[in-house]
Amino acid sequence: MTIGELSAAGGVPASTIRYWERIGVLPKPTRSSSQRRYGPDAVNRLHVLRLAQACGFRLDEMRHLLHGFEGAVPASRRWQLTARKKQIELDEQMERIRTMKRMVDSVLKCQCGDLLECGRRAAAVLGT
Repeated sequence: MTIGELSAAGGVPASTIRYWERIGVLPKPTRSSSQRRYGPDAVNRLHVLRLAQACGFRLDEMRHLLHGFEGAVPASRRWQLTARKKQIELDEQMERIRTMKRMVDSVLKCQCGDLLECGRRAAAVLGT
């Protein structure tokens, strides 16, 4: 199939496919008359990458998922190892967001007349 057909079947823009090939997330396809040609398994690779994106994986994590394991490592193990790391990262992000939310809630109660007064009050809130 052509890159346009792959793009339509996989729900990924052709420019993204080219980029992923260029940075090594996807393998380079075979070429026929200077056109990229993809086998039927290419669609499934795109679906795996879209799932990884939906999980919040970065490009280096996506590359590692596809290419960072010995061939005998089953897909389930690849997902588990990669997802555990992502889960820790997401938990840390969620804690930072909860802290920011508490700060925003505090700022919404501001009754200061000017920003200098806010600065004095902020020092107390921030513990400085």
